[in-house]
Amino acid sequence: MADLPFQEAIDFIAQKVNLPTRRSDDLRHGAHVRAFSVAGVARDDMLSDFRSAIEKARTQGTSLADFRNDFDKIVERYGWKYFSHGKTDEERSAWRSKIIFTTNMRTSYMAGRWKQLTDPDVMRYRPYLEYIHSGSLHPRKLHLSWNGKILRADDPAWRYMFPPNGFGCFCDVESRSERDLLRMGKSGPDPSPDLNAYEDIDPRTGQPEMRIPGIDRGWEYNVGHEWLHGLVPTELQAPLPPIGTPAPARPLPPLPKPAKADPADILPENDTPENYLSAFLAKFGLNADEAGYYRDASGGIIGIDRSLFEQRMPDGTVVGLKSGKRGRGQYAILLADAIQSPDEIWVDWAAVKSGTVLRRAYLKRVELDDGRSMFIRFEWTKNGWTAITGFDTTENYIEAYRKGALIYRKN
Repeated sequence: MADLPFQEAIDFIAQKVNLPTRRSDDLRHGAHVRAFSVAGVARDDMLSDFRSAIEKARTQGTSLADFRNDFDKIVERYGWKYFSHGKTDEERSAWRSKIIFTTNMRTSYMAGRWKQLTDPDVMRYRPYLEYIHSGSLHPRKLHLSWNGKILRADDPAWRYMFPPNGFGCFCDVESRSERDLLRMGKSGPDPSPDLNAYEDIDPRTGQPEMRIPGIDRGWEYNVGHEWLHGLVPTELQAPLPPIGTPAPARPLPPLPKPAKADPADILPENDTPENYLSAFLAKFGLNADEAGYYRDASGGIIGIDRSLFEQRMPDGTVVGLKSGKRGRGQYAILLADAIQSPDEIWVDWAAVKSGTVLRRAYLKRVELDDGRSMFIRFEWTKNGWTAITGFDTTENYIEAYRKGALIYRKN
């Protein structure tokens, strides 16, 4: 009998948005749930080819060997120079293709498992989950210590310890009923493990991040729970349409009511572009001549420096700053706040001189001290940033900028 397709796992892959990245930690937690990425793949077309190979494996059940063949063809097609382990090209290809394949197969499988296991009809009869260690010859000690531990499916511990809990983690869970527990000699679930969460520092950004002992950095989340209850409501989860394809019309909930702007965040009129730039960078803890990274609310990482506001000639020569352009420089701090505390983050396609690129947009509405409502959309592509602002804008005006695929929405 042929295996039935795992529809929940297929749906998990299908709702993802392609996001090029340069490093494995360019995205974190919820961003991995919403985004399809391959570390080091910054080309949209190459990423789409990897996406197609993974979707084929998920929907058709093709093997790691089949994916390895696709991987080698993609690498040859684009001349990709990738990071890997191994002394020979064959060893390097085998290691890297296995990482990409198993990571996507495991996360989609476990996301689908979570959706199945927490279905109300299932939980009515099987309200417990048992942690099953993979049996690895070189186990992670805490994973091994959780083997056989039974907790209620709604125990908060599963928010962090539901597998996979790291690269190469093949731990699993099984649902259990009251009868199962009695047969095991248990009168109830086991005590929840003390996960001893502690705060560490993101080495790229300097921002605080939570860590859990025994769980690899970046894996401190439940992929299924984040998919169903995370940054983007399930009814708004849709993949990014192909280039040139009109997005299907769908009703969107309104943006949150405008937040009150702090009068101290409105800078003086007719100040210098340099001062506006300095005020913007200061919100990220940077001086005017410094560069840094910032991890946004979706879990994605972006670069911040003065080049965001530099005006350049076609040959790249810097001729000035656009931070005071059109008299909007006095709102530079509000622009920074739109990145740090957006209402929504969208991804869509943008046409530029060099072709078509992905564009990330941060949307926020604020109410100024004089009663005016201000709409901010801060856009980023690999070619630079653009800030769009409008006052007392209509709903139709705002809706025109809410397009593409939603990767974050403020609760």
